[in-house]
Amino acid sequence: MAKLCLNTFTFSPYAGAKEPVDFAELLDGVRAAGFEALSLDAFTLAAYAESGRTLGQLADRMRAADLACPEMLGFVVADDEASTLDGARQVAEAMAEFGSAYALGMVTLPADARCRDLFAGCAEIFAAAGGKAAVEFLPFTPIATIADARTLVRHAGVERSGVLVDSWHVFNGPNTLDELAGLPVEELAYVQFCDHPQLLGPDADTATEAMSNRVMPGDGVFDLHGFRAALDTVGFDGLVSVEVINPRLAELGVAEFARRAWESARPYWA
Repeated sequence: MAKLCLNTFTFSPYAGAKEPVDFAELLDGVRAAGFEALSLDAFTLAAYAESGRTLGQLADRMRAADLACPEMLGFVVADDEASTLDGARQVAEAMAEFGSAYALGMVTLPADARCRDLFAGCAEIFAAAGGKAAVEFLPFTPIATIADARTLVRHAGVERSGVLVDSWHVFNGPNTLDELAGLPVEELAYVQFCDHPQLLGPDADTATEAMSNRVMPGDGVFDLHGFRAALDTVGFDGLVSVEVINPRLAELGVAEFARRAWESARPYWA
């Protein structure tokens, strides 16, 4: 059975939050909603560190709340090799403390030989921390398709990396459900799950929409039952991270946000 995780990126400073949610409030709200796991990101952890809390202290509090952190965001494979690897090491440090299975990253370079090698170098860093690199295909980056992401994963090796499949990028990008159903399960890392009010055209500002206007599963127009069916076809039965990035929904507070995320996503994966 798929395991549901609450992705908390909408509360991250990177997504526009003025300050991170109180950590105790975050843990209580996620657990009360029914989730047994939540994701964290390097930007939020850096903000927590500014208040004097170490990664180890935060990880201990999460374990005491009986919550796991299988998904750690986020590294970036970019033109500056040193910065790319330094960023990967920072995420790997957090990954090791929290016992995360995946480090999620995006790639801003075309999938040429240099890019493939740099992604593989990041995957080596995460493997040493006990996890895998998950590469996200996004329609507004050079790695826009499932095929692009698979190129990187096959080069780095499926034992160290996998493709992150986000419903948002499947439906608002150049991919199809048939292409998703052709993704070998051994190359699939995990899934992110959300909805959107409309399907976007080629002239839409997809980057802004992806970072500000997602909605809870079932509240939009995505064929999420078809999405689930395509994943069933490949035999996926892993981590599903409910990632709804929307500052207006974040204003509900973490407890209500988590409750709505659980109640909307669970019927698709029960």
